[in-house]
Amino acid sequence: MKKIIENIGLALIILLMVIAVLTYIAPHFGWRADAVLSGSMEPELKTGSVVITQAVDPETIAVGDIITFRPTTVGENLISHRVVSIGRNSPLYFNTKGDANENADPFIVPAQNLVGRICFHIPYVGYAAQFIKTPWGLFLALIIPGLLVVAMCIRSIWQHLREEIKKEYGIR
Repeated sequence: MKKIIENIGLALIILLMVIAVLTYIAPHFGWRADAVLSGSMEPELKTGSVVITQAVDPETIAVGDIITFRPTTVGENLISHRVVSIGRNSPLYFNTKGDANENADPFIVPAQNLVGRICFHIPYVGYAAQFIKTPWGLFLALIIPGLLVVAMCIRSIWQHLREEIKKEYGIR
């Protein structure tokens, strides 16, 4: 039982470290990891999920795609909604709607505000991803788990050495 708990704890530590690394490395490869902060896209994207967005050419967006975009009002969070229609006249723009909303958004999304297309999402991991983007979150997600892994390795080596010494000297 103790071994099972240790393995589960180690798996959680590794998962947290992977989320932290992906959150900080993904942007270098044209990907974004963002948390879903509202229920406007439920049930497709649940609040607290993390969405992975890939930067794409606006011309490749099709009706039905879920896109992430910057709102036209400065200072607001990014929005992820489904494209319900596309205006192809110059300039290119998108009409969007949250799946849980009754009406389409009351604004258009100019192509230059497009961040990318959502490729996949992971439920409930968004809360951790948002926290990891803070200085304390990064510290807790990388440094502390790293120290725990090192401590577990040292403990394992110590136990192995102790067993070897007992065998060598015939100590029970």
